[in-house]
Amino acid sequence: MAEIPQWHVAGDWFDVCSCDVACPCIFGQPPTNNVCQGVLAYRIREGHFGDVTLADLKVVLVATFQGNLWASQATGFKLGLFVDSRANPR
Repeated sequence: MAEIPQWHVAGDWFDVCSCDVACPCIFGQPPTNNVCQGVLAYRIREGHFGDVTLADLKVVLVATFQGNLWASQATGFKLGLFVDSRANPR
């Protein structure tokens, strides 16, 4: 197995999804109507992955799935990840 570099991130985030408020997924329950479509946005204030600096980068994650994600019963999982264009390719 490859060795995983030391890493750390700290920052701010928010999310919004198609579930009722408060999102049942947060509490380990299936999503509202058994389908979740969500967006999570992160602003990394400080951090690193090995010797690669992550500070001041932004990341957006979009996802959809059916069923209870936390009970390993989710299906149809699709994920999109958008990384700040200023990020180091490493």
